[in-house]
Amino acid sequence: MEQVAGIDVLDMSGAASEHDFGDLLRPLIEPGFRLAFAMLHDPQAAEDVVQDASFTAWRKLARLDDPSRLRAWFLGVVANKCRNARRGRWRAAVNIGLPDELTVVSNEERSLQGADLRRAVARLNHDDRLVVVLYFYLDMPLDEVAAVVGTSVAATRARLYRSVRRLRPDVAVQEALK
Repeated sequence: MEQVAGIDVLDMSGAASEHDFGDLLRPLIEPGFRLAFAMLHDPQAAEDVVQDASFTAWRKLARLDDPSRLRAWFLGVVANKCRNARRGRWRAAVNIGLPDELTVVSNEERSLQGADLRRAVARLNHDDRLVVVLYFYLDMPLDEVAAVVGTSVAATRARLYRSVRRLRPDVAVQEALK
């Protein structure tokens, strides 16, 4: 029986291990959802991504080398699932040929899309947006952001700096227009 953060993970068939896994993952679900929502701008898609990431984490938890890196590892899984979900939506839009304006948008999403900063963040490419969301929105330390992204701390710091610089012109223009 192998343990991760004091939880038995090798015997995944028993109810006790499912309960323990739930306890291990519970504090990561909310940050995972916040990350997915910030990346996808769709609450249902964010829930689907977190559920899929949780299932993947359940299957691959025994492969985690360092239990102290569970948060960064799980958020990395969520980020990868977001990337796959965005690719899937792009393929579906290309196959259907419908513009985004015809999709149904919730009131919550409409209000969030109205913010200048959110629009500017949405214009960033996936990797830049991921670094900005993890660092500023989820308040993760730079070394954990680097672990999620899979780069060095120095490379992550540089990406964050460049991403913030890309945000500033978009936000400044929006402010000047008001």
